[in-house]
Amino acid sequence: MNGKHITKLGFERKAIGLALAAATARMGAGLDRGAVLDELRAVQADPAAYLAGGVYAELAVELGAQKAITESKKGAALLPAPLPYGVWGADLIEPGARAQMDVAMRLPITRAGALMPDAHVGYGLPIGGVLATENAVIPYGVGVDIGCFPAETLIPLLDGQTSPISGLIGRGLTVYACTPSGKIVAAKAAAKQTRKNALLVQIELDNGQTIRCTPDHRFMLRNGSYLAAEQLYPGTSLMPFYSDRDRDGDVRIQQNHSGRMQKAHWMVARSGLMGEVPRFDGQRTVIHHRDFDEANNDPGNLEFMGDRSHSAYHRSLVERNTMWQLPEFESRRVAALAAKAATPEGHAYFAERGTKNLMAFIEANPGKLSQLARDGGNGVRGMKVLTSDHPAILATRQAVAACPECGREIKSFIGMNRHRKWKHGYNHRVISVTHLDEVADVYCLTVPGYDNFALAAGVFVHNCSMRLSVFAMQPDALKLEEAKTLLLKHTRFGAGVAFEKREREDHEVLHEGTWDDQPILGHLFEKAAAQIGSSGSGNHFAEFGTLTLAQADLGLEAGQYLALLSHSGSRGFGAQVAGHFTTLAERLHPNIDPAAKKLAWLSLDSEEGQAYWQAMNLAGRYALANHELIHARLARALGVGVLASVHNSHNLAWKQNVNGQELIVHRKGATPADRGQLGLIPGSMADPGFVVRGRGQADALASASHGAGRQLGRKAAASKLVRKEVAAYLKERGVTLMGGGIDEAPQAYKRIEDVIARQTDLVDVVAQFTPKVVRMDSGSEDI
Repeated sequence: MNGKHITKLGFERKAIGLALAAATARMGAGLDRGAVLDELRAVQADPAAYLAGGVYAELAVELGAQKAITESKKGAALLPAPLPYGVWGADLIEPGARAQMDVAMRLPITRAGALMPDAHVGYGLPIGGVLATENAVIPYGVGVDIGCFPAETLIPLLDGQTSPISGLIGRGLTVYACTPSGKIVAAKAAAKQTRKNALLVQIELDNGQTIRCTPDHRFMLRNGSYLAAEQLYPGTSLMPFYSDRDRDGDVRIQQNHSGRMQKAHWMVARSGLMGEVPRFDGQRTVIHHRDFDEANNDPGNLEFMGDRSHSAYHRSLVERNTMWQLPEFESRRVAALAAKAATPEGHAYFAERGTKNLMAFIEANPGKLSQLARDGGNGVRGMKVLTSDHPAILATRQAVAACPECGREIKSFIGMNRHRKWKHGYNHRVISVTHLDEVADVYCLTVPGYDNFALAAGVFVHNCSMRLSVFAMQPDALKLEEAKTLLLKHTRFGAGVAFEKREREDHEVLHEGTWDDQPILGHLFEKAAAQIGSSGSGNHFAEFGTLTLAQADLGLEAGQYLALLSHSGSRGFGAQVAGHFTTLAERLHPNIDPAAKKLAWLSLDSEEGQAYWQAMNLAGRYALANHELIHARLARALGVGVLASVHNSHNLAWKQNVNGQELIVHRKGATPADRGQLGLIPGSMADPGFVVRGRGQADALASASHGAGRQLGRKAAASKLVRKEVAAYLKERGVTLMGGGIDEAPQAYKRIEDVIARQTDLVDVVAQFTPKVVRMDSGSEDI
């Protein structure tokens, strides 16, 4: 049998080679040509019946993909009338945007939609449009999911308790976080519900723990980078979280960057949550637990004291509580310890503690082993070992060997074990990742400054990334000239702007293996690396201003704070990804109605659709990285901590459960607003923006506007607006502008107060941000 026989059956492209290989195998098994041709016809007629396995499985997969593409081409005709969709703020929306949305609602893949009050004409889908499609994604309509955990997920807290994540909402809390180097710190956090009815995956770890979360939630790897849950694979080594109790009852935390155990109360102090560490004349500084519970290391329970003062304080307690001195109390204490030692768990505890103490003494005091044996009254067997100064241990202790992973020379087998364990992470590995056929309401923490937190399962995970940063400063503490200098020095704007190699910053997103999975991603990597941490042109901005909280929220007290708000995206990398795949989608739908040409879609059952979904998600993570670097630079330059942060994405697509069905929800310039979910709705360069909390309105596909929305196009603004009037508007509101073309003037946008008023059933306002010093690009290109 040869390729001609296969081609005559109607096989095309890659399927020809697969069919020929399968036919050759079957004929080698003894079947004649006629029988094999009949089998090929059967596979061709019903590929799904052969997917389970066997010689035709790979051919069946390819035929299924080709069939999906063919059917999508046949289904390119638009529906005769648009499906119904909700409109918010109809009086604010121009007719052109309504016309574009009507076309989108006629696509054969469309299942639901909504139009936000900031909507205006865009490419394909109107900006401010929300569109839900079935098993298809539109490159010019476009995501990243908001990764989170179900309600019962346990979080270890610094107060010594372990709490379900859903029970932390509204509480002030301190959690364990980790730097990329593996240094574990204490950090303030706030909890919130992020989504409802989210699909889940289950991660099984080699420490016997299982974790359920959304497929995209990022886990911290042993090298300090992150990987989404669904991208983890067996053997992936995660950043571990270990804690134990020492003989004094103090909680100790394993510092992964050094392999050493650190007392948790000193970790809290070194994290800066207790203020500056004081000195006491003639005394060593110690930390006192106010409630005498060594497990409660919440900053509010800790107090600095001098060591002698601390000892005197405890002696005074003993003197006041005379029962502690009675023989009866001591006998009960000894009896309790003996009873504990009689249990398997207690015996193991004391044996491990004794072994650690003994080995620590041996390493620190090799010449005092005989004295230890005599003074300690060791048994006969132990006496023989210790009085000989244990030459085997001493020889091993002095031996030097090269680590098989990195080649570093390590002294002693104990040191080698510790080095390999903590530097190369051969524990806390992933056993399996399973996609679950269930949904749940999910929750997450916001951890300003670190963007990750520990799970009780023993690993660190990323928090929900956000990009309004609230600083530990009063608004008037930052003077005008200093604010201008900081923005000019630490931000970059422009469509083609890039950093020189010596200036470039690193970020975990640049180390993902995803860049090597597709030729286009590899081709665009250098551009992405050069532009990371910068902003584009058009409506991209970075601005200092005042955040006003009318009541306590975001983990903050009511009042005013200095804040930084930025708008940036995935730069030229994201734009070229969208352009490349839109061109591909248009080629796959040559007969699509011209009115819907920019809405050409890719089936997620096709190779092209999966490639775009992967590239789109990478672009989303890259956009977040730009924000993270911009805000980190400015926070370092200010020299203050970040008290809270908020972020939301738009111009993306999400997998979302809509009326019991998983659909692809495109938000083209719209904000995710699930119940309890925080978001940002900025105004203009001189008008306020708002931090909002979503209400999960189903008819709006849990969405809200992403800004005020334009009322004048760029060309119209440039021709109609008068620069003197724009300058007067800025001066009246006390706004200093650096850059910013006339096409971005406040008068080119709708009144943000009107837009917010039209969506009170979609979001609740949490705080107001008033811009004061604004930097934008001076060009007019909108990327």
